[in-house]
Amino acid sequence: MSRRSRKRLTILVVQQTPTDRKRLMEVLADDKAEVLGASGGDDGLDALHERQPDILVTDIVFRDMDGIAFMEKAREAVQGIKIIVVFGEFNPQDLVRAVESGVEAFIRLPLDETKLREAVMQCARDIVLARRMAQVDYSLHNLLDFFPAPAVLIDGVDVTYMNRPLTSFFGYQAYDKLGELDSGIEDFILKINGIDYNGQPGEWVDLIVNDPVDRDHVLHMENPRNPEGRPTVFTVTFNQFPGSDMRLFTFHDVSGLEDEKVYLEGEASTDPLTGTLNRRSFLVQLSQTVAVGRTFGLIMFDIDHFKSVNDTYGHDVGDSVLKEIAQVVRNNIRVQDMLARWGGEEFMVLSPGAGPKLMARVAERLRERIAGFQFTGVPRQVTSSFGMVVYELGEQEEVLLKRADQALYRAKETGRNKVVKG
Repeated sequence: MSRRSRKRLTILVVQQTPTDRKRLMEVLADDKAEVLGASGGDDGLDALHERQPDILVTDIVFRDMDGIAFMEKAREAVQGIKIIVVFGEFNPQDLVRAVESGVEAFIRLPLDETKLREAVMQCARDIVLARRMAQVDYSLHNLLDFFPAPAVLIDGVDVTYMNRPLTSFFGYQAYDKLGELDSGIEDFILKINGIDYNGQPGEWVDLIVNDPVDRDHVLHMENPRNPEGRPTVFTVTFNQFPGSDMRLFTFHDVSGLEDEKVYLEGEASTDPLTGTLNRRSFLVQLSQTVAVGRTFGLIMFDIDHFKSVNDTYGHDVGDSVLKEIAQVVRNNIRVQDMLARWGGEEFMVLSPGAGPKLMARVAERLRERIAGFQFTGVPRQVTSSFGMVVYELGEQEEVLLKRADQALYRAKETGRNKVVKG
């Protein structure tokens, strides 16, 4: 009987110590699997050729054969065999070679039965899936329908197929039914990376594929089965087929995580007036960003002559200016950038991964956008002054913040409405 046609799994345990071999076979004994034993490399190879097992549970030290060579011969003897290494005494170099060979799991003696069973179960799941896929000559579309996550196949910017999990989300049994109504994914997208989407067919593909910013792409999509309810939030990843414009986009529902994120941020992390991060949460984000050990940029800015806005037009107008300036900044920074109200009319922008050139462009763009914005209730121009710094590896947070503050001070002392690098 071939490995493909049989229903039960066959597990071969190769351990030269009889007590270890017996213990492993007893742990793995199951009515769903046949468990075989072998005492060494030569004995194990005979069993591999004769019985064609699905899973090999083996040591890496044998008296009669190099353990790594044995595993290589096992792969030659049984195509697609899953290998789990259970080891006691070992040579560190052998263990490194075993890691590099790509085995499924490593378990050190004395035996952790739970860990062994979990490793075997994972191998079994992979084998069962492979068997199911091998039973029928699946077309690419059938394979995508078998894929549990919503997915869409796109050639260039044209959708060629949506799998059933995705068409089911849209309320249809199959892709051809959705196509008959001349509907597409773009008809259901509300936001991409937090920005409202009103694009043409295929434009969302271009926005994701050609996005120069390194970020996770997040789509807010209307749920056609509940159009009045909350949007469903997906993260979207894509893989391109080699040598073609064909790409597979995969959607992962993160609505629950998004709800939790929004709740936590709203309750504990934001400034109630502007909706930005508050000072405390910003300092937490700053510490976490420093801990990553990569470069990032920091902008400190405040509103020029803000006291005169309050004195002349009232505190309600001043509050409106603070809220509007926060929105102007949000519209002109990346999704992963963090905006915080530092205090009063002072704000901070933290840009992970940004270097001096990018930060200079961002700061100047923010200065121009604020200076060109018509704020509600203020008939005159409102401007801001900016201090911009880039984190130097090993720099203390207090030193970085002081450099930003000093750069802002120089911007205000030398004329305001300008960007000064610290």
